[in-house]
Amino acid sequence: MTKMNKPLWESPWAYMESFLISFGLVLIGFLLEFSIPNHPEVKIVYPLNLILGLCFVALVILLYFLLRKIRIIRFLSGIPASIGAVVAFAALVILMGISPQVPMQGKNIITTLKLNDLTSSWSFLLINLYVLLVLGLVILQKLERFKRRNWGFICSHLGLWITIFTVGLGAGDLQRLRMDLHVNKTEWKAYDGEGKYYEMPLAIHLNHFQIDEFHPKLAVVENSSGKLYEASKPSMIMIEKKLQCKLHQWNVEVSEFYASSGRSGDRYYQMFDYGAAPAAFVKVTTSSSDTLSGWISCGSFNHQHESLKLNRDFSLLMTVPEPRKFSSEVTIFTPDGSKVNQTLEVNKSYSVNGWKIYQLSYDEKMGKYSELSIVELVKDPWQIYVYIGVFLMMIGSVYMFWQGSKLRQKATSMVLSEDL
Repeated sequence: MTKMNKPLWESPWAYMESFLISFGLVLIGFLLEFSIPNHPEVKIVYPLNLILGLCFVALVILLYFLLRKIRIIRFLSGIPASIGAVVAFAALVILMGISPQVPMQGKNIITTLKLNDLTSSWSFLLINLYVLLVLGLVILQKLERFKRRNWGFICSHLGLWITIFTVGLGAGDLQRLRMDLHVNKTEWKAYDGEGKYYEMPLAIHLNHFQIDEFHPKLAVVENSSGKLYEASKPSMIMIEKKLQCKLHQWNVEVSEFYASSGRSGDRYYQMFDYGAAPAAFVKVTTSSSDTLSGWISCGSFNHQHESLKLNRDFSLLMTVPEPRKFSSEVTIFTPDGSKVNQTLEVNKSYSVNGWKIYQLSYDEKMGKYSELSIVELVKDPWQIYVYIGVFLMMIGSVYMFWQGSKLRQKATSMVLSEDL
């Protein structure tokens, strides 16, 4: 007997219609970017975002309980619609990972479709609203016909709904600012990406800024272009005392190395003065067994760099040391008169008055002698609700995995008993 294929858009709708609707909304969003170019970005902040969010929740509940017998609502409350919506949403998220989300100059297909800023695009807005609508209707249907075995399904889908919902609502309330701190000075103003300054409900005094650096590296560059020569791997080797190595076709020996030094006469001496730079005395043996020797240094803001010319085409030099770790010792003041001493580090935040403070950067031209420390201040009042959503997704997924394992074990036991 031949199975007849159901014509497209004939009731009941299934997966094909679901994917067409979901990706159709994405396409409509891209078309809107073409037809409404340079549309202003509107940030919805508290309390307006909360009011709109509650109205949306009320609308979903009313649609389900008043119109659930209508064909389109029955379809949107089903599994095919939810799968299509989530797949389209995931496709946009993957596209965000592929296309760098950074500002771009000029007009091209990427900027026109806002592929470099998808979170503020029409496509992302439409698919977000559609996912929230569909998941909301599916969750309400499962809750109305609640069965214990569906607990994991409800928990994971509710977690996904809460995560998407709160990320969208909280986008307008998210603040990401920077503050420039100078040694022995107190700062209470921060600025955003557009250079606009804000007075903060806290002040930070920079007591000390410290950088721990890796040793510099040996590298060969082309004399004509200054580009790194990468004929073989490794193309750079970290300098150590008494180092002997082969760098491309040259044998290199480091006779002396100072992590902090200054030049006097025809050589370098170890010193720890302000602006001192790393230096090394190297001996290089060429392929023709000729030996070259001399001092090399990466220099600093007040010392010139020095390189060793190997031949007409190439020179051996020392790279600028890379930071291993940098941190700021600060005192943080709050309006209530309290103060706390804290060390700020990269990826290690300190929270005060709803703000998270991170070590971000420094004056790279000055290197370890920088007296400027740049910190980032982040305020995201909706973050806790995002974490709740993610936690619910994890609990629901674990439960469904455990429930599935029990069902498989039960099915295996039944098969074995029938065989016996």
